[in-house]
Amino acid sequence: MRSTVSPRSDRNDRPRVTVARRRPSSAAPTVVSLRGELDAAALYSLAETFGDAMTLDDSDVVIDMADVDFIGAAWIGALVRSRASLEAEDRALTVRSPSRVANRLLDLCGLSYLIEPVHAHAPLDARTT
Repeated sequence: MRSTVSPRSDRNDRPRVTVARRRPSSAAPTVVSLRGELDAAALYSLAETFGDAMTLDDSDVVIDMADVDFIGAAWIGALVRSRASLEAEDRALTVRSPSRVANRLLDLCGLSYLIEPVHAHAPLDARTT
């Protein structure tokens, strides 16, 4: 899997978004990893990178939110719009490993169904049968 890093960074010059692209012959989804504080000020630049990730290919998209410290309400709207856009193309959007903050907000907004089951991305030998 090839990984590209967005030029959009937080104040410590660490990337807020990482996009992992699947190989064309693979059935794996495109993974977008978000980190740090996802506030309204960061919405446009990071949403632009996420939009780019959605157009890489026709795979499903997984948003990894394990390292999210804060998520603003505007991001929930962007998530819902992105999901609708992908569904129109018969693709799926799921959330992987949300932090406690992200998990709470997804639950409060009735979006917890987007969260992948833990075993969905575990190594094959770690899955239960």
